[in-house]
Amino acid sequence: MLYSSLFIKKIKKQSAKTILRRNIHIFALTKIKNMAHHFINSVYSLKDAVSSYDNHQDNVMILEFDPASIKNLKNYTPSNPSRFESVLFLGISEGEIEIQIDYIKYRAHKNSLALIMPTHITHFISGSADLKGWVFAISKTYMETISYAKQHPPVVISYMQLKKNPLTVFTSEEYKSIYTGIGFIRNNISGHTHLFYKEKIELAIKMFFLDLGNIYLSKREHYSIPTLSRKEELFTDFQTLLREHCKKQHDVRFYANELCITTQYLSSILKEQSGKSASQWIQDALMIEAKGMLKTPRINVQQVANKLNFPDQSTFGKFFKKHTGISPLAFRKSG
Repeated sequence: MLYSSLFIKKIKKQSAKTILRRNIHIFALTKIKNMAHHFINSVYSLKDAVSSYDNHQDNVMILEFDPASIKNLKNYTPSNPSRFESVLFLGISEGEIEIQIDYIKYRAHKNSLALIMPTHITHFISGSADLKGWVFAISKTYMETISYAKQHPPVVISYMQLKKNPLTVFTSEEYKSIYTGIGFIRNNISGHTHLFYKEKIELAIKMFFLDLGNIYLSKREHYSIPTLSRKEELFTDFQTLLREHCKKQHDVRFYANELCITTQYLSSILKEQSGKSASQWIQDALMIEAKGMLKTPRINVQQVANKLNFPDQSTFGKFFKKHTGISPLAFRKSG
């Protein structure tokens, strides 16, 4: 189940800045992984091809497109089905687009919202001449910092429901409300002089998710209830166990034993479902917890190491630097 970022599934760790600067898709801020691992163009070219573009520290991107920019955008469309390494919201304000998600074709009309997850295999097939809309994309590294905390809001809708129901049609009022939320985020991105700039953007994004979740929840009866495969059940159960035990349990064997499967089978399932091994999931979860604690002034580095069950501060420091390139103290001082 998903929480404050109920639409986010964590995937293979990669620098968001590198993703943005080198690998861009017509409707995404992140690296494209098509069947040939083909990379195309840069975000700096993309922003000149659309009618409106906003970017926050290479982590959050909002762009709008209209009929005048469609021809330019076609230059960024990959010819093969692709996977994204971020979560992407595609809103259709006018016209329609034909899109294939997990090899199922959908036709998105006015007031539709497509939610494209990292696990989706997506192919943009065609768009009408009057196509107009927007894209809201968030790097997974940024989402990890605001979605994998201890304070989770109430569950809204399951990950599998969203994965298997990627396209939703809203009423005009609902769509307008969603678009207003996008505008609110955009306004906060432009407010560079605010003393709490980063915090305002984070809160604006969380508000967007809560409002969108509220609308989705009201439409819950329209979703097909997914029948989970055994592998999907194990993946969901692993995520729950990881949230509960990642601070104390760093060994893959613990999670495999809890699920009554072998470590090899657990990692193969996680690789298949998310692109990450069990050890990568555990390391990423530890890093999120560590960063959150280091931003709390009253907790010193030794206490963080203790809370995360490292044998000593030195071991924790080496682990942290391996994954960030800087020491825990340097990270704390970075603000």
